[in-house]
Amino acid sequence: MFASQISSEPHISTSVSRMKVLVGNLCDLSFCESAVQSVDTIMHFAATMGGMGAIHEANDFVIYKDNSTMTFNLVHAAVHRGVQRFFYASSACVYPTSLQHHGTNPISLREHDVWSSAAPNPQGLYGLEKLNSELLLMQFVEKMQIRIARFHNIFGPYGAWVGGHEKAPAAQLRKALAAHMDPDTLGEIEIWGDGKQQRSFLYIDNCVEAILLLLKSDCSEPINIGSDCSVTIDYLTKVAVQSAGMNVGDFRFKYMDDSRPVGVHTRNSNNEFITKTLSWTPKIPLEAGMMKTADWIRGEMEKMLDGNDETARTELLCSFKTSKVVYLNRPIITFAILLPITSRGLEGPEKSLENLRTFAKSSARTTWRDTRELGLVHFQVKIYLGIDADDEFLLRRAENSEMLNIELLLSEEGITEVSTEICDVPRGHVCEIWRQCAHRAWKEKADYFVLMGDDVVLLDEGWMRDIHEQFTLISQHEHVPQGMGCVAFTDVTFPGMPTFPVIHRTHMDAFGGQVIPKFFINQDGDPFLFQLYRKWGCSRMIPSRLSNGIGGSLPARYIQQHADGWTFGPLTDAASALEKSLAISFPTATRKMTLDVVIPSYRVLLHYLDAILALKDSPTCETMFIIIIDNPHSSKIIELEAKYAHRPDIRIRVNESNLGASASRNRGMKESAADWILFLDDDVMPQDDILVEAEKAIRSNPRAAGFIGNTFFPVASTIFTNAVHLAGVTHFWDIAAKTPQNESDMPWGVTANLIARRVQDGVEFDLQFPKTGGGEDIDFCRKKRDFSVAQGGKGFCPAPRVVATHPWWSDGQRSYWRLYMWSKGDGGLMKLYPNFTYLDHTPNSAELFLISTALTVLGAFTYLFTRSSVVFLVSMSLAMATVIANIAHDMYRHLWRDMNRTKALRSSLRGIGWAVAVAESALIRMASEGGRLIGLFERGEITLIGHRFDWFTGRAGNGPMNEEIMNGQQRMALVALIFGVLCFKFCY
Repeated sequence: MFASQISSEPHISTSVSRMKVLVGNLCDLSFCESAVQSVDTIMHFAATMGGMGAIHEANDFVIYKDNSTMTFNLVHAAVHRGVQRFFYASSACVYPTSLQHHGTNPISLREHDVWSSAAPNPQGLYGLEKLNSELLLMQFVEKMQIRIARFHNIFGPYGAWVGGHEKAPAAQLRKALAAHMDPDTLGEIEIWGDGKQQRSFLYIDNCVEAILLLLKSDCSEPINIGSDCSVTIDYLTKVAVQSAGMNVGDFRFKYMDDSRPVGVHTRNSNNEFITKTLSWTPKIPLEAGMMKTADWIRGEMEKMLDGNDETARTELLCSFKTSKVVYLNRPIITFAILLPITSRGLEGPEKSLENLRTFAKSSARTTWRDTRELGLVHFQVKIYLGIDADDEFLLRRAENSEMLNIELLLSEEGITEVSTEICDVPRGHVCEIWRQCAHRAWKEKADYFVLMGDDVVLLDEGWMRDIHEQFTLISQHEHVPQGMGCVAFTDVTFPGMPTFPVIHRTHMDAFGGQVIPKFFINQDGDPFLFQLYRKWGCSRMIPSRLSNGIGGSLPARYIQQHADGWTFGPLTDAASALEKSLAISFPTATRKMTLDVVIPSYRVLLHYLDAILALKDSPTCETMFIIIIDNPHSSKIIELEAKYAHRPDIRIRVNESNLGASASRNRGMKESAADWILFLDDDVMPQDDILVEAEKAIRSNPRAAGFIGNTFFPVASTIFTNAVHLAGVTHFWDIAAKTPQNESDMPWGVTANLIARRVQDGVEFDLQFPKTGGGEDIDFCRKKRDFSVAQGGKGFCPAPRVVATHPWWSDGQRSYWRLYMWSKGDGGLMKLYPNFTYLDHTPNSAELFLISTALTVLGAFTYLFTRSSVVFLVSMSLAMATVIANIAHDMYRHLWRDMNRTKALRSSLRGIGWAVAVAESALIRMASEGGRLIGLFERGEITLIGHRFDWFTGRAGNGPMNEEIMNGQQRMALVALIFGVLCFKFCY
């Protein structure tokens, strides 16, 4: 069994066993072919139909065309697919109207009465189409079993009851129930005509029983299925009033004797043939069926009324008390293709005509079906050509014609709806041409506006209906007005980028006919539209593809003028204007938070990137992922792009050379148009809910400069990984877990898991720091923090539930180089932030090694001239004392003085290994101190020797600074003691 319908939501239960629901258009032969495959029996009930509010003369041609096409396609498909049995729902409207004119006695219509006149004379083109379809089916009686039922006014639950397609029983029940629900009713019920029209009405359960009997029979002739007890519309209305729970005497009938269609005067089913053939008679009388139907319609009305205020409820009940006349003229939806065209910048001006012809052919090929297909919606295309006023080649007129050459070219390709705009704008100002064309199309009542270029080739048929459907889905899913949003094609030359967006006239209305602000010249206008509607979750990219011959990711024909800063002022202003417009026209539309995840990646570790790109956000947040590949030679780029480049929420950009993590993050920030940015390293494994938790943190402190998440490491199980912890290298990675939750000005956080507000503060990662990192994260956080506080906001807040896990570098293998290089970089903070820098009069290990090195050089010269090695032995003693003292002091600190801190580390190491790890942590710390000293020399900042940076930036008071000074003094005392012992040993 299968059901087929145009509505995207089935009105029948899909829980029926062996049922398959297909959504499609029976006017499409290919759909019919697909639908009837492997089907034994077709039951064809589909039709454009209804009561007299729908099947009147004004709708004759639409009804005939639709219904005949559907039946023809199904019969064609049935014969082609070898269907065994075909049931067709015909109508009593096939009977001659001459038999059903005014008379005192109702005519009882027998099946053969169709041919009682000299020529068939059915009721309107609706009846004629039904009769023709019967004849069509009878042509195939030898190929399949034919069953034809002529229905006489079937009614019951789940039928049309409002909107103009309903038949008399449902219409009169709705009016009676509305009168019953409205306490201010005037006590009258509307009736079309004089109420003397006679009809028979059959309850749906009776009808189903007859259909099943017919299917099981061998009757191939048309057969009446209806009641043979006709009643007047007056009587039907009285039954409706009683079914609604009211007294007939309390109401008067209001006869609508105007031009409302009423149909034939009298009609009744003759059931002699069906009684004889199928032994069937109706079991449920009219009155009982009306009671059952009233209960169902009452429930449907209450659903519609529920939640409305008193005014809206009254208006809705008032609308229920009258019936509509429906006019089925198909709405024509116009797609305006905004097409700037130029003959410049090509190998020759004739190439522009070649490009235009290619575009025209692709347009004709991909829109033919949408512009010709029958059904609920009819599409048309109109091209708005935008030509530079000084482009003499394109402004040439065709011989013996008022048309331009380009207009004639389009006409030759079957495109006749063309409007040409002569644009007096500077060369290359494509966005201004778009604006002029869009404004004209808006004035001419176009529905959709497609921003395109003359070198575009449309690749996939059906893009118009896909776009129209996508806008409908946006409206339904995001609860915004119909037409709000931006839908982009899939550009195969620039995957994942919304290069050619489509907007609806809703956008043009909101912005007074301006498609994009005048801020834009020839770049960034398309992503602007996409990012604008992303703020409401209303941006989509459809699978329909196009290619962009010149431009996109390829070189353009004109000087590209990017609209620098468009993601701030222009985007913010447009979003505010749209928000104000929606507050008036559609206040339920809710703006979402936008968050971009920026991931610089040198190694392109797909295992980690897969996990990041699989993250899900909440329904109130729109997230994009921006991956900046910093190794253009990586072999993994092709695989990454193959997996993800098609996704509109993912942008993959490749640096031309290795620029470093900071430059890559800066590029990611420039690509972003979101409210917030989440920086993640390319080798972290985020928790599944990190985006949801990030949103919660942001919403709880919306005025913060940013948020610092927790980045944990796996349990330290080796001597080296424990030593890294003990050396303090990882202290700030999970600082959010060590900070009070009400803190609003944290010192800084690592960029492995850092959230920052995206504002126009000019703050970037400073490229003076090494490409490998070191200090840039502290500098970035401090600058973002200072700007935010100066604007009345907060600093960085903790976000302990925003969690990621970072693997041990190089799988935990011993390497001091990374830590040394970080220290070279972060030493540069002392000059940048003198307010967080203090002088420590006690030299650290690196400074002592520097003294030792100087003494070694001096000792070498002394030995050359005096043959005395005393100075050299002193230098060696100092170096040895420095190493021994630092190791000894760290053993004292970690194993005794600060034992509680040490126990808090996530470690599985025990016994002697733990002591060795403590010793190695001193070596790591000394390597870091050495890196900072070398960095000072390389930057020429030798006056800062002896100075230290407060990593807590004053947020922990003087405690950390005093502790470091104390540690230095204790180490120096140990150095002096050990140095004295060694000197005594070596020198005496």
